[in-house]
Amino acid sequence: MGRAPCCDKNGLKKGPWTQEEDAKLMQFIQTNGPGNWRTLPQNAGLQRCGKSCRLRWTNYLRPDIKRGRFSFEEEETIIQLHRIMGNKWSAIAARLPGRTDNEIKNYWNTHIRKRLLRMGLATSSSTLNHLNTSSTFINSSTISHVIRDICRVAYVLYYVLNCFILRLLHILAP
Repeated sequence: MGRAPCCDKNGLKKGPWTQEEDAKLMQFIQTNGPGNWRTLPQNAGLQRCGKSCRLRWTNYLRPDIKRGRFSFEEEETIIQLHRIMGNKWSAIAARLPGRTDNEIKNYWNTHIRKRLLRMGLATSSSTLNHLNTSSTFINSSTISHVIRDICRVAYVLYYVLNCFILRLLHILAP
């Protein structure tokens, strides 16, 4: 019923990647392109799973990956997009060139979310306060459209105020 296994797990190496494996993977992809990740390890002479090769390339070895600290503008973008999209890390990463979904998710969970919780801008450990647009009071009648629009305006104002506070804290932080 489900998807076939990506590979026969017997004889495959697990654990940290070596410099030699990284070099083999980079050389193969630079020569042949990423192609089919299921067949790439065998063609490149690696004793790894195709998924492992794909993740290694995507999250660590790609030449266009941006390294280093996140800028304040990137943090603001992540917060804004997370309010809109939730935990859709790949969709958020698509709007931050050079940043991977894995890197953004890790940064969110280790830095931003905790800071927002301390500031009282999040109600739980996993998400920010979201406007619930699926509430039963929003229906096809005119009054509910007005209420929904008022809530959206209030939500935008709340977000702008929060961004102002974050920017102020960023400026005042040592």
